[in-house]
Formats: sequence, C-alpha cells, structure tokens
Amino acid sequence: MYKISLFLLYLLVLTACVGKQNADVEPPTAEPQHDVGNSVYYWKTTFRLSDEERYFIETHNVKRLYLRYFDVARNADFHDKIIPVPIATVKFIDTVPSNLEVVPVVFIDNSLFYDCDMNQVAENFVKRILTMSATNDINGVREIQLDCDWTKTTEKAYFDFVKNVRTQLNRYTPKGISDISLSATIRLHQLTMTPPPVNRGILMCYNTGGIRNRQTENSILAENDVALYAKHVGEYALPLDVAYPTFSWAVWFSGKKFQALLRELTPDNENLKLLNNNRFSVISGFYQEGKYLSAGDEIRFENSDFQEIIRAKKRLEKGLKKNYSVILYHLDDNNLSKYSEDEINQIYAH
Repeated sequence: MYKISLFLLYLLVLTACVGKQNADVEPPTAEPQHDVGNSVYYWKTTFRLSDEERYFIETHNVKRLYLRYFDVARNADFHDKIIPVPIATVKFIDTVPSNLEVVPVVFIDNSLFYDCDMNQVAENFVKRILTMSATNDINGVREIQLDCDWTKTTEKAYFDFVKNVRTQLNRYTPKGISDISLSATIRLHQLTMTPPPVNRGILMCYNTGGIRNRQTENSILAENDVALYAKHVGEYALPLDVAYPTFSWAVWFSGKKFQALLRELTPDNENLKLLNNNRFSVISGFYQEGKYLSAGDEIRFENSDFQEIIRAKKRLEKGLKKNYSVILYHLDDNNLSKYSEDEINQIYAH
C-alpha cells in the first residue's frame, strides 16, 4: 500500500476540467427507478450521433443509453507508484436527446484492485461522474454502472469499493430523494460467484469464448459457451438485464500467437487469402491500424451472428424475471446496418 494523496490532487484537477469550466456539481433530483425498455450502449470517445443512429433510436423505441464516461486505468508516472487515473474520457460534441435516460458507465481495470487502495479515490470518482453529467446537460441521472471484470482474488477489494461509491453517492443525493441506484456488469462465469453489492446486474452475453485460442471459432458469441452458465440465471440473487453484441472484429495471430484485435480490417483486403470459413492468411505483408501484418500471419474474422444471438437469447431469457431490459452493444451505424429492422426487433423482443 502507499499514500495516494498525489492521485487525489490529480483526479480533482481532472474533475474540474471536464466539460464546461468551473461548473458546480449538480446532484441528480429524479427518483431512481429502473423502467423496462429497449436500451443500447454508447462506447466511443466522442459523443456525436449520426443520422442513422438517431433513426435507430427512434425506430426501435430506445429508452435508455448506457454511455461510457471514462475508463480508470494504471499510471506509474508518480515516483514509480501505480496510480489509478481516468483515461479516454468521452468528449461531447452533440447534446444527448432529452427523451433518453442516460446511465453513466465507467470501465475499471481489475488489476488496480491488486495494487491500490481504490477506496481512497471513491469520492473523486463520484464527483467526476456527477460533474460530467451536470456540465453536459445530462439531468436526472437515476443509475450509475460499474464495468469491471473482477475475479475471486479481487472480489473483496472491488466490493468494498462499490460500497464506498454508494456511500459517496448518498452524500450528493438531496434529502427526501431515494439513492441513485448502482448497477454492475456480470460476465457469464460470474453467475457462479457472489453478486456484487449493487441494485442490478447487466449480464454480458458476449466475449464468451477464448479470444487468444487459435481453435476458437467465434469468441464474440457462441451458444454452446452460453449453455454452460444459463442454468445459473434463474437462481442469481440480483435482478438482471441482458446485453447482446452487434459488433465485429478481426483477430490477428502471428507465429500461432495472438497479437491484437483489428477493428477496421475486412475480408476483402487484397493482401488476404481465404483458408476456410472465417479464417484468412496474409499473402503479402501490409500495415493495418498502425501494425505490420507479415506474410503467413493468420486472421480470424468474427461477427455477432443473428441466429447465434437468438439461440443464446432463448437459452438465457427463460431464467430471467419478466421485468428485464435488453441492451445492444453498441450504438454504431456501421455494425447495426448489418441487421434488418425485423432482426433488431427480434433481439429486443421478450
């Protein structure tokens, strides 16, 4: 353990610099509640809605937007100490539509709970979220979501942090108004673990396979992977919503070793040759997204197959309580355009 006063100063400065300058923290005033309705994640570093994305929200009656505010990651610049710092903060170019409920989401690097006393930063963590909401005209926040892939080893430290976040939120909730609710992402394997001390869980029905394993067919979603944990849904102690994927990517291997995810590479690249199914070989070296792919490297293209989503959906949702919402990950017109309106409606349907 170490003294963390430098970080507290650092995060406080960053908090003051978010959005409009010198804005006061405005605590939310709405009664916190969780309405059932179509929802979607927004996971970009710039908030700007395209015409197609606005059309998607309107056409599919999207009520709730889970908007990633920032990540909390490691920084060792302060006297070689590991310091938790906010990174990749979303920049607001557009105003969030007033008819959408916004749930601020923060991704937290799980490894921080090995090395840091995260309870020391809980207050400024909450202040930063509330300041970002107030300075960007996001009013009536009723829920905040924590996204962390905690493990059995970090469970206690993470849960203590969650409780401390709750305490700090209560300090900024006006008298006579119920607490802002907390939700947390729940990976499939975490269904067998102790639930975190939050009001609600979001079951993440994606990234179900071994992405670094060359034998994996599709690490984004495979119904067989979901089947291993579906029986635990009905007995889980928290109410659950469920999130399904609508994204795609390319998995790059070199020398049989996983190298990186490539989000802009497509199968029609002239430097690729089809091997079988979704696997391609690099026939001529080239640069892609700042990385050099050598001849002989292997690419596995993965997507969120509609039929696979429906199979997983049928298996999972049998155990869910009636008052749950379906969330899509995430709001991006390039990915969403691969589905028909009817297919999106089927994914959202109970």
